[in-house]
Amino acid sequence: MTLRRVLYALLVGALAPLSAYAGNASVAPATLTATLAATVPTTFVWTVKVPNLTGSNPTGLVLTSPQATVSTPGGQVLQVLARPLSITLSASAQGSVAETFTLSPATIVEAQRLGVNALLLQRTFGVAPYGGTATVQIALGGSAGGALALARVSLHFDDRSLVRMLRAGDTAVAIAEINYTGSGVLNGLWEIAGPPSTLGEPVFVPLAATSVNLGGGGLTEVTSPVLPATLPGSYFVRFRVRSPAVPFAGLLLQYAVAEAAAAPITVLSPHPHATLNANTRFEWRAANDAVAYRLEFYAADAAEDSAPLSGQWVPATKADAMLTVLAQTHLEPGAVYRWRIIALDADSNVVGQSAFYEINTP
Repeated sequence: MTLRRVLYALLVGALAPLSAYAGNASVAPATLTATLAATVPTTFVWTVKVPNLTGSNPTGLVLTSPQATVSTPGGQVLQVLARPLSITLSASAQGSVAETFTLSPATIVEAQRLGVNALLLQRTFGVAPYGGTATVQIALGGSAGGALALARVSLHFDDRSLVRMLRAGDTAVAIAEINYTGSGVLNGLWEIAGPPSTLGEPVFVPLAATSVNLGGGGLTEVTSPVLPATLPGSYFVRFRVRSPAVPFAGLLLQYAVAEAAAAPITVLSPHPHATLNANTRFEWRAANDAVAYRLEFYAADAAEDSAPLSGQWVPATKADAMLTVLAQTHLEPGAVYRWRIIALDADSNVVGQSAFYEINTP
């Protein structure tokens, strides 16, 4: 035999087995049904058969699959099992290997989001384009029938954050993202806890009830009303599922409202450390956008967030006031107090405030 014939024979012998087994990979079972409520492990047996190798002593020939993929019928890969499997062919030019596989619930959730109800689990053994590919048909069943059941509930704000800081003029809503099976009515309640209760044990009050008719299984979103942001401080918002029954409590989100920067108000009188008397006049420069002023008195050692001990309202048409007898009755004689003037707009927002000044009572 000439050298050319020897090389040709070797080349044919090398390529023939690969081309011969193309398409001869199989898997059992070839179908699977999965739901969010049942993603149990399943054992598959992958088999490769290469008929044309039976006369070429194929014993020991190894065909490898580097990974398995789960994809949509359109080819979008949703899950990768990066676990190589190898099949060693026997004298009959075939071999098998077993694998235990669990479909990820996250994969089912994503498939539902994409609107597909079937997936493909595939492995290719050998080297493309000569490798054989076996496919498991996965039907996403069990979600269209039966009673409504919630598989997952998560909360986020409309910008998909889990914590928000709101400033003057900002608005926000919370979104409950719900994966479910079956059909039925989802009843839930948005609740809110705001300052000052969030400084201790939060006190939740209803914000809005929601009732949604769900069917066919899948993913849905429930949006809250615009969240309150009238008072500066910390807030909690939660979504409480009333029905169907769920094994978890209301889910929480937290946001904060920053205190708006108030314009400084210039005080004209009385002078610092003055002593209060019947002729003491409190006077200041008018603030823009003010619809009313509030003259406030605090204890000399009061904390920053303390409530005033006394005070009085002044209409926006005036920029001065003398302390009323009623306001004076809340002040002890021979004491030192701090006072300030604040300006409020039509929404009761503070739009201006003075510094604190000390005043003595006789």
